[in-house]
Amino acid sequence: MKINKRSLLRFMIAAALLLLTGFLCIQYLIPLSSLLMTEAGRLQIIEKVESYGVFAPIVFTALMALQIVIAFIPGGPLELIAGMLFGGIRGTIYSMIGSVAGTAAVYALVKRFGRPLVHFFVSEEKMQSFSILHDEKKLEFWVFVLFLIPGIPKDLLTYIVPLTSMRPLHFIILANVARFPAIIASVFMGDSLTEGRYWLCIVIAAAAALTAFIGFRLKNSILKKKGDHA
Repeated sequence: MKINKRSLLRFMIAAALLLLTGFLCIQYLIPLSSLLMTEAGRLQIIEKVESYGVFAPIVFTALMALQIVIAFIPGGPLELIAGMLFGGIRGTIYSMIGSVAGTAAVYALVKRFGRPLVHFFVSEEKMQSFSILHDEKKLEFWVFVLFLIPGIPKDLLTYIVPLTSMRPLHFIILANVARFPAIIASVFMGDSLTEGRYWLCIVIAAAAALTAFIGFRLKNSILKKKGDHA
């Protein structure tokens, strides 16, 4: 059987990428995820990023983008760190730049390597739960709604959407506009903690909890309804 050289090259590149991802996860990203889950760990990250001086915004933005590419790294704690490090406005700007860069990178990778790469992060069962994205006529609407609703695994969704017919620029804009409310809330919560405005932090946390509850109910309703009609 004749081996297609282009297919072999793509396979080798994909395999190398997966091996590199596995190495990075074991060596750096799993420890990073662990640090993000504790207050002491987040302080360590803040000190490390601050040590880069004028390059700290670049380092943080790269971390934010990497968090989206490596889908299981939690994003919320990084956004809190953005507020603590840079304040509300700058923290939101750097977080959004990282989010846009990470979304664009994932779209490009999925278009290049296809389902084998997606399955590295997303199980087939999880992909099937988003059958709502088969609705081509309302694809952009559903993508925006899903990225807007709290509780949806947005980084996993970032890998699934490029398998659809959505154009890259439309996807990047819609996904990040929908991400913006959650990002700005987390960033300003971090800023409030640093500045000692605990009352504002409590208000944001309460609003986020209420929104998450409503989003959870809405998510189940939407996905169940679409699943019943699939």
